[in-house]
Amino acid sequence: MGICLKDRLKQSIMLGDGAMGTMLNEGMKEATCPEAINMTNEKLVEHIHQQYVKAGSHMIQTNSFGGSRLKLDSYGLGDQVAAFNVKAASIARKVAGDKVLVAGNIGPTGKLMEPMGTLTFEEAVSTFHEQAKALVEGGCDLFLIETMADLQEAKAAVIGARMAANLPVICTMTFDIQERTLAGADPETVVTVLEAMEVDVVGANCGVGPDLMISIIKRMRQVSDVPLMAQANAGLPRLEESNTIYDMTPERMGTYVSSLINAGASVLGGCCGTTPEHIKIFSKELETLRPNQPKPVLFSKLAGKDQTVYIGCGYRTPMIGENINPTSRKNLADAFRTLNPKLAVEEAKAQIEAGASIIDINTGASGVDQEAMMPLAIQAVQKAIRAPISIDSSDPKVIEAGLKAVQGKPLLNSTTAKPETLEQMVKLAKKYGASLLCLTLDSKGIPESAEERFNIAETMVNYAIQNGMNIRDVYVDPLTLTAGAQQSLVMESIKALQLIKERLGVKTVLGVSNISHGLPKRSGLTASFLAMALGAGLDMPIINPKEPLFQLMISGSDVLTGKDHNAKRYLEENNLSGSEGVNNHQEIASEKEKSKNPSVDLREKIINGETDEIESIIDVFLKNGNSSLDIINEMITPALEEVGAKYEEGEFFLPQLLMAAEAAQKSFVFLKEKLPQNESQQIGTVVMATVQGDIHDIGKNIVSVMLENHGFRVIDLGKDIDADLIVKTALEEKADIIGLSALMTTTMQQMAVVAEKVKNKGMNVSLLVGGAVLTEDYAKSIGAQYAIDAVQAVKKAKQMLKS
Repeated sequence: MGICLKDRLKQSIMLGDGAMGTMLNEGMKEATCPEAINMTNEKLVEHIHQQYVKAGSHMIQTNSFGGSRLKLDSYGLGDQVAAFNVKAASIARKVAGDKVLVAGNIGPTGKLMEPMGTLTFEEAVSTFHEQAKALVEGGCDLFLIETMADLQEAKAAVIGARMAANLPVICTMTFDIQERTLAGADPETVVTVLEAMEVDVVGANCGVGPDLMISIIKRMRQVSDVPLMAQANAGLPRLEESNTIYDMTPERMGTYVSSLINAGASVLGGCCGTTPEHIKIFSKELETLRPNQPKPVLFSKLAGKDQTVYIGCGYRTPMIGENINPTSRKNLADAFRTLNPKLAVEEAKAQIEAGASIIDINTGASGVDQEAMMPLAIQAVQKAIRAPISIDSSDPKVIEAGLKAVQGKPLLNSTTAKPETLEQMVKLAKKYGASLLCLTLDSKGIPESAEERFNIAETMVNYAIQNGMNIRDVYVDPLTLTAGAQQSLVMESIKALQLIKERLGVKTVLGVSNISHGLPKRSGLTASFLAMALGAGLDMPIINPKEPLFQLMISGSDVLTGKDHNAKRYLEENNLSGSEGVNNHQEIASEKEKSKNPSVDLREKIINGETDEIESIIDVFLKNGNSSLDIINEMITPALEEVGAKYEEGEFFLPQLLMAAEAAQKSFVFLKEKLPQNESQQIGTVVMATVQGDIHDIGKNIVSVMLENHGFRVIDLGKDIDADLIVKTALEEKADIIGLSALMTTTMQQMAVVAEKVKNKGMNVSLLVGGAVLTEDYAKSIGAQYAIDAVQAVKKAKQMLKS
């Protein structure tokens, strides 16, 4: 069925279906692999599809949410990927006929992506491609990638699906009550990244009910004009007499439909707990509603792993930090030759502290293996900062290596007008969802006149747009020549910039510092040229942000051009008690260095998730007579507690939590060798397990890591663990706490089984439970403590030991 989804959604609202899992649970009371039911009970799956079509669904999803090889491997069914997914799509196709669309449903792998976990980008792409191919073979009309918690995994899924077939793609992410994904991305960042990958419909599903979903959709709509989808849960589940009940009745949930449409959704469906009755109510509510046409978005965007930078009228002028460039920095070049990203990380952090909004990474120097170094540098830098990345290379192979590693929406710096290079770079930008920086440079070099540079820019911009790029994602750099060598051409760069802004309507970038190369007192000359460029309409300078004069020049320009209304930011950032109003980042940094001591240094290393030099810092303490337990109790544990507090306050997210845990773990491993036999860092024993019938263990694994790093001895039994084995292990290991995880309503009941066995044996052990489907009330009903996340799990575990 050939469709243009975006055109269809301009005319009418599309209604999807509700939860497949909820309906399967009603038909299959025992926990089993949902995708295997396609083979063992085809009639049940067919009947569920029929109910949704009868209720008014315009689109139904295949029963293949966990149909990737990595998910099926958990059931020992990894060799059935093709069979299960083909069957899932063919069942849906049979019911849908030619009037209802079939969405090939693709869920997450259940593995953490690098650098948080071990799943590589290439492995993820291959996994999703295999599943998508089978769904196409079975007859799906489009792909619906959903419940993604990590944007990097979502990007891999989109690429894998597109490799299988040129079909429309819908991609929805899961948000928590703080309106962040598990990896910390906000709605604005999610829609920025996915629309750049030309996803046809972006949205949110699962995680929250329709009330919070309205806010999430509204935030996406404010920064994007791409069609949006909302699939909310029917509230939170609770267990009543072994039955899972959701708070939101069809009638109550139906009252939110018009608000979701008004917020910006043009595709509506339901997630956990929603049934054909919900969809029937939705269909009735939609009868008089039409999609709201979004206002065109005129500004441009770049995104880091969890935050977005806006470029254009009304937004502050962003600086691209230029300092990660080994061309004239021997120490950086030497580090890159040995594939060491440490100096790049330090430089990135310093530039962000000085006011940079975007970090440019260039690994080009003789003897550097750039295809290996670029992704290493990007991953290391993005562990330390949240800002977007500019991948700086003219080699498409190096660019692609960087694109596979980068999180968010980067800038590709840069391409030239050479046809083969331009073609490759446009394809890479489209495939991976990046913006493209075009240099006014062709095979003859840099033209002298502004008009000639404009002509090159026009050719490149037209090519990019004709090949599917959005004009908002195309930037032009008219190039800066040195005043010392080509003084007569300085103003041609400014004139070219003006022509490009006026005639092409693209955003502009300029490497400003080159203007003063080879001349004395460079900062003054560079600042003068920067002011001229800003006056001509420059959107983003590439510059050294650690020079206070440049920062002052840019903030002043924003006041004068009206970007900084009432000079609010200018007044906040420029303290009159400082040196003539110049902000004093460098002085502050210097004072910080003076006040540093090894104790502060160790804590900062752990808080920032930096593993380098930790052993040598600890060794200084040990040589000074500090005991291992003193170091743990007075430095490492307080650092972890601070990280936990930042996580709870929304300042840190899962990546920072795991990086801090990694740094703490390295400290513990080193200290363990130094601990006298009568000293112990373990404060209690916890047996951890995902209950029988449940194969989800990401959350449990994170909790285990955090408990270990807070001094607990953790015995992790894994996933799908029988209640008898959990109880037996707890007895043998003299456990203080049993930690249980469940992510499905059918398996959460196994927690009650464990609780009953503990009670019957008269064990003096506490129960700690967690998982997406759990609530505080359910935990209390089985005599357990409930933890919503890993940080709270540590707090609860410590409280349980004291009680």
